[in-house]
Amino acid sequence: MPAAALAPYPPTTAAPRGVRRCSPIDRLNISRESEGLPAVDGQVTWSVSVYRKSGDDEVHEYTSHRLTSPDLVREHVNLALERPWVARVALTEHVREVTRRVITEFDLPGEGWPSPVPPDPPHGRTAARFYEIEGCQGGGLLSADDVRWHLERLRGGAERQGGAAGPVGMALRELTVVDYSRPTTEDRLPRTPRDS
Repeated sequence: MPAAALAPYPPTTAAPRGVRRCSPIDRLNISRESEGLPAVDGQVTWSVSVYRKSGDDEVHEYTSHRLTSPDLVREHVNLALERPWVARVALTEHVREVTRRVITEFDLPGEGWPSPVPPDPPHGRTAARFYEIEGCQGGGLLSADDVRWHLERLRGGAERQGGAAGPVGMALRELTVVDYSRPTTEDRLPRTPRDS
């Protein structure tokens, strides 16, 4: 089934017969903060893989896009199990953890050097390392060289206004993105108000 069939229908359009309506639910986010350790934000999504029998073999038919709510996962599983050719449905939980650590400009890698990515943690994969400047309009996730450029621009603006040419008083953070994936089951999905 194409992923588009699971999207909600506009309120003015009735859902075609035989197609279930899905209501989007906010993404499931997790946050951890321990004293003395960097803050960790996480986002949990799931994917549904469908398998069929072909003779004595089991063949992978398709894997869904990342689903952001347990209710959508259950809906996807129910739709898959309605098909007579489906032999097995497997669920995978995907967790993306973003660790933020306050650093100084002197902690940035050398000019022109890529941001060092730490080794992969057990059962995970380090996806990327970025930097952000707190309060920097339109800054977003930056490379080390982008951070230096923004800081120089901010210093230049302070100098033009008669301020000091020293460090800019904005927090600089290093962000490390780590992805984890593990098999799971419907029983382990978080409970939602619709489960009552």
